[in-house]
Amino acid sequence: MPNLTTGLFENTPVAGVRPSSTLSINISNDDTAIVDVQIEGFFQSGTTKVKYVEEVVALTAGSVVQRNYYAQFDAFEFQFAVSSEAVEVTAWGKDANGNLTTAHRVVAQEVNQF
Repeated sequence: MPNLTTGLFENTPVAGVRPSSTLSINISNDDTAIVDVQIEGFFQSGTTKVKYVEEVVALTAGSVVQRNYYAQFDAFEFQFAVSSEAVEVTAWGKDANGNLTTAHRVVAQEVNQF
């Protein structure tokens, strides 16, 4: 069961505004069977990672799901436990107006195993 991570995103305010206010996650199942994906989101508080998202999603074969999560923290990270190597995860930060934030983007090839 692969474990994937976005890595830690720094999201400190610039001129009082955070680069990303939400994180949009797309998960695709390229397998021929149903797969389960456990999603965990963490924010950093001092030197401690605090879990604030825990969700399990079941995806049918060939399906795609999108989830949007609150991300107004100085630093945050998302981790994924997937039941198949055929699952791909991408993540994009979005500003308060819903525009993509390129500083907080991870395409499937960049999501790291841990």
